[in-house]
Amino acid sequence: MGGAVSAGEDNDDLIDNLKEAQYIRTESVEQAFRAIDRGDYYLEGYRDNAYKDLAWKHGNIHLSAPCIYSEVMEALKLQPGLSFLNLGSGTGYLSTMVGLILGPFGINHGIELHSDVVEYAKEKLESFIKYRECVVFSAPIQLLDLEYPARRESHRARLGCPSSSTLSKTQPG
Repeated sequence: MGGAVSAGEDNDDLIDNLKEAQYIRTESVEQAFRAIDRGDYYLEGYRDNAYKDLAWKHGNIHLSAPCIYSEVMEALKLQPGLSFLNLGSGTGYLSTMVGLILGPFGINHGIELHSDVVEYAKEKLESFIKYRECVVFSAPIQLLDLEYPARRESHRARLGCPSSSTLSKTQPG
């Protein structure tokens, strides 16, 4: 699945294409997609496909096609304060975008089968928080490792914004 929209050169091109094809229809979903660069969730050396509307998998690490994520987010009619459970949460890309919409009073849980993917998702979440001027994110974020169920981790990423009306994006330096 995927490939429904033309390939973009960067994250903004990808989102513009998803909007043009009517996959992204609401401002909140658009802002969440723009706040998180899809390329940041790819392994080094594989980013040349990050802005194509295609699924990607390397070992256990996977991302669905952007059109799938946008359709899911639009269909769920996400609002601040709601709850979200992502089974097979993978890299955390979808959960992170959803968390931006749910805000600090939402509940956002990700469950992943593979320990290496849980570690990868933790790294991506920490990097996202570190390099953003502003994060309004669901808290707590639960990552449950099904290989080691006793290893349940909560991560708090509830930070304020100078201007909470927009989701800010900055590039890692």
